[in-house]
Amino acid sequence: MQVIDEDTKRFGRLLHYAGVLATVVCTTAGYSFLHAPALRDIGETSVRIDGLLASVHNGPVTREHHRIAAEKLHEVRTRIADLQRRVPRDADAGTFLKDVTQLANDGQLAIKDFHPEKPEAKTGYGEMQVTLKGQGSFGSICSFIDQLSKLTRLSKIKDLTVTVGESATEYPMTATLVIYFGVRGSDQASAREGRSG
Repeated sequence: MQVIDEDTKRFGRLLHYAGVLATVVCTTAGYSFLHAPALRDIGETSVRIDGLLASVHNGPVTREHHRIAAEKLHEVRTRIADLQRRVPRDADAGTFLKDVTQLANDGQLAIKDFHPEKPEAKTGYGEMQVTLKGQGSFGSICSFIDQLSKLTRLSKIKDLTVTVGESATEYPMTATLVIYFGVRGSDQASAREGRSG
């Protein structure tokens, strides 16, 4: 006598196969949506941990690089401030003439002519050429040139001609000097620092 008929057995097998299929689908979905992303996140987290450990180990080197960069930045800012003190806003050839004349008088050099040219605008600054004519001993000319570099006002010698004069002790001199003025960009940088500070 059979307790379970064929239809019930068939239904049981179908339920069994459906259960196996549901288990496979759930296992696949669990692997795809839970296990695989967890493995990927573990790998990414491991890389980040390694990066943080490397940063901790490189901390002293990074601090040393920062210290060196800060020193260089301070040096550059100091040099810029010194330059801005030596370069006025305007050409102001009169003040430069006064300083040069005082220098020449101190060194026993007679300035006979002072001729400023038209100011020229350059990228980030302005410059003006000044032609000086004077006469003095070789020593006074050398002293004048040496002292010229020590003036507060930034200038450079573009051309210098010394010729033999009538007397063996006095030499005519013609010098073309370039004076600088109106450094641009400092006002904009100050405004940026004011906004960021």
